[in-house]
Amino acid sequence: METVEPFGENATNTTASPPGLPPKNPALVTAFNAVNVVILVMIMLAMGCTLELRTLIRLVRNPRQIDPRFFVGVVIGFFSQFLAMPLCGFAVAHIMQYSPMVAVGALVCTCCPGGTVSNLFTYWNKGDVALSVTMTSCSTVLAMGMMPLNLWIYSRSWTDQSAVIPYDRIVIALASILGPALVGMLIKLWSERVANVVIKLGSVLGLCGIMASIILSVFINPDMFSRPWQLWLGAAILPYIGFSIGFCLSCIPLFKMSQARRRTVAFETGLQNVSIAYAIIQLTFTSPGGQAFLGDFLIFSILYGPFMMIDGLILTAIYRTWLALQSRRNAQADDTTKEREDENEDL
Repeated sequence: METVEPFGENATNTTASPPGLPPKNPALVTAFNAVNVVILVMIMLAMGCTLELRTLIRLVRNPRQIDPRFFVGVVIGFFSQFLAMPLCGFAVAHIMQYSPMVAVGALVCTCCPGGTVSNLFTYWNKGDVALSVTMTSCSTVLAMGMMPLNLWIYSRSWTDQSAVIPYDRIVIALASILGPALVGMLIKLWSERVANVVIKLGSVLGLCGIMASIILSVFINPDMFSRPWQLWLGAAILPYIGFSIGFCLSCIPLFKMSQARRRTVAFETGLQNVSIAYAIIQLTFTSPGGQAFLGDFLIFSILYGPFMMIDGLILTAIYRTWLALQSRRNAQADDTTKEREDENEDL
């Protein structure tokens, strides 16, 4: 069967991956997709339960009550997500000397908007959930214009082919963010007790779903272990680069961002919506016969998705450990102060 070379003249002396084959474990793929849907719905439902609908309505009626630094966070998110991250993906692909197909896959991942998992990590790290949901929604909308622009600018190093942006997927992603979040706010308005249960349930199921997603990715894509170390290193460090960029930009004294909002911007920058990357690659690099050169194109996103989760969990564990140590120190200090006060009273 004749195949179509997905690259132009810029990609000479390269070997395309074989056309995409049916998955070896279709049941696992179905389970993987179902897990991702459950993660999305439960996370956004739980995050909506942390927000006050009355407060939102009041702010919409009187926008002057909104803290200007809230909008600063959204602006910082724009620069870090759509200017810094694509440049970092472009740089890592060149430094690691990826093949053109792998490099394009890496670039697509770093051009994607923030994902809903960032909202959950923001909650776990005591960030500003309202800012996180706002940034995720705004980045999803802005991605409709910024993704094709960034891909056009940076992908020219490896291919002459224009990427196909899945606008329908982006709209669905936006609806899946705002819909469950609104339902969650209505639940909180109806019953504070039920909202607290949903928050705890969503948090636990979100963690279980993340772990299940990582495990299923390994079983679905066992050939990832035969890939070179440069590919693994790039997928592992790019989320940390995103965390660092978002946090450092929000630490600029001029912006006067709180620590909670700094952590929020960091997670929004480092965690992308990888499902959109899958869609772009599958829509763009597909031959007329319907077969896709998915091997090398998808391998980076296949690794990048689990590494985002793992990196986020590591940072969360570090932060939670630090909080526990701080709480213990404060408790010990209080005990010492109380003992001294009791000694003074005895004297």
